Amino acid sequence: MLHTDSILEIMTEQQLIKKNLAVIRGYLKIRFPGCVITEESDPSTYHTFIVTNEKLRKRYKLKVSWLRLSDRSNTQEKTRAELDRRDVAGCMIQASERNEDWFDW
Repeated sequence: MLHTDSILEIMTEQQLIKKNLAVIRGYLKIRFPGCVITEESDPSTYHTFIVTNEKLRKRYKLKVSWLRLSDRSNTQEKTRAELDRRDVAGCMIQASERNEDWFDW
């Protein structure tokens, strides 16, 4: 049976992950307007986003490590800044142009 502290820690981690996913989702919506975004999760491993531009018939794929999502030092603000600093959207486009399956972040 889990202790109360362990349950609280798990809940807090889940909340952090949800908030970081919301930041990434918002970033992708801004950087890829009019595109369809789908997501899948493999908890404890990674979370994926597939951005589909139906007009151009292009797909851009992002795989985010679970460690990045759950790292307590990665606040929403830090995640948002890192998305811009790293130009994750640009990296996704480049990965697609090189016929790579995913941009791993």
